[in-house]
Amino acid sequence: MTDQLTEKLSADDQLNRDRVQLDLEAVLRLPQGRRVLLMILERCGIYRSAYTGDRQATDFRLGEQNVGLWLIAQIEMMNPTEYPALLLDRARKMIEETASVPVVDEE
Repeated sequence: MTDQLTEKLSADDQLNRDRVQLDLEAVLRLPQGRRVLLMILERCGIYRSAYTGDRQATDFRLGEQNVGLWLIAQIEMMNPTEYPALLLDRARKMIEETASVPVVDEE
């Protein structure tokens, strides 16, 4: 009985993983989906220090980072080159935005 339950849970887990990867793939095909995922990842603060000096705030930031790292892991399981491509898209967008801002001479 235990083996059957374990097999059922394993099959359900695999089905859930497959569904998450297919859904994520669909989201990443859309420019809007890519923008939203980048916004979520930026909000998770995976590249900032979680330490704030306050235990509760630090724990909260660690929770945000954990969600971001989980999302990156899901993206990488789907396609190992997708997350770096997402970062390149973000960098290109930042360069375009910077280039389109007129420079004002303060003289």
